[in-house]
Amino acid sequence: MSTSTKAIFSAVTSGLIAFLSALLTALQGENTGFDTVTAGQWVTATLAFFVGTAGTGAVTYQVRNRTARGAVVAGEESGPDRSGPPGTEFPTEP
Repeated sequence: MSTSTKAIFSAVTSGLIAFLSALLTALQGENTGFDTVTAGQWVTATLAFFVGTAGTGAVTYQVRNRTARGAVVAGEESGPDRSGPPGTEFPTEP
């Protein structure tokens, strides 16, 4: 799954959970039903969806996908990562 696909899926899922959570809170009580939900409660649920979507999507997109150990990434040489500070010596593999 690409980073952007992961971010979109995570954002929509989190936004939906936030929306349903706010709506469930509005539906609790003695008089329940969608006709008892006020306009302000719908606005709160909608804002929860957008905040959950924007926040989660932006954060998830910043986290890059990790490659499997030993996998070749496009544009890089194959083999283990040998990057380190200058002068660092790594043992050779048999």
